[in-house]
Amino acid sequence: MPRDFPIPAGLERVAVTPEAAELPVPHFVDLFIRDAEDRAEAYGDRAGGGSFVPSDTRYAFQVLQWLLRSGALSKGAAFLEWGSGQGLASIFASLLGLSAVGVELDEELVRESTALAARYDAPARFIHGSYDPATPGVKTVTARHRAAVYVYPWPGEETYFLQLFHATASPGALLLMCLGPEEVRIFRKTG
Repeated sequence: MPRDFPIPAGLERVAVTPEAAELPVPHFVDLFIRDAEDRAEAYGDRAGGGSFVPSDTRYAFQVLQWLLRSGALSKGAAFLEWGSGQGLASIFASLLGLSAVGVELDEELVRESTALAARYDAPARFIHGSYDPATPGVKTVTARHRAAVYVYPWPGEETYFLQLFHATASPGALLLMCLGPEEVRIFRKTG
């Protein structure tokens, strides 16, 4: 069931065409996802304080391909994943030629994502930090100077992330919000 939430003034929705879901996904991507899922099962509830839930990164890979093919993103563009978990979206972005960074509060997940990236020779980087400036004791990583930001919010957090993105992103930047299987909504900062 689609989730509805208000879109702040200064952001516009970018429609993802159905062709995005039809873009080919290399076999290694499916193998990589399976490997990551197996690794996630191995550490179970330890990571994320028991609140770690992976997003639909296969579709995210297709959406990133679509954005690159359409010219909405270009190779080398700065990509940020808020709450990166295992870092799959950041790893895929880096493998597609984006300059990808993931930020994660859970140090075990930062180590896991760094190891996973190294295992697949992906140039993604991971930072122990937060997107939330109210989180004490860690670096805050904002959308500033990023061409695209990816996030998988808990239900009810959509408006918070839209406002945070609007407050910190540069005009033209894209927010990719995963809302479930084959549902990534894209928003562009205007102005």
